[in-house]
Amino acid sequence: MSSSGVMKGRILFGAILIVVVIVALAAYQMTGHMSIEDRYNTAIGLPTEEEEVGGTFLGFSVEGDPTLYLIVLGLFCAGCYGAYRHFSI
Repeated sequence: MSSSGVMKGRILFGAILIVVVIVALAAYQMTGHMSIEDRYNTAIGLPTEEEEVGGTFLGFSVEGDPTLYLIVLGLFCAGCYGAYRHFSI
């Protein structure tokens, strides 16, 4: 592939990355830090549950085993890298 094709692929990849980050930040800004359960309970008038102490991973409260989240994230990153290398973008 020519160097201009590689450059176009990297520009496209960077543009997609920027759009995804902007959309993620916009979604967080719109929804706030409350979980869907907290918003639902507030909307229908149910009492909210107390926050669990501990159980956070890198600032995120996760249900279940954080190791599984890391495994899935690693597989996703490996798949993206494999697609990136295979299609040479």
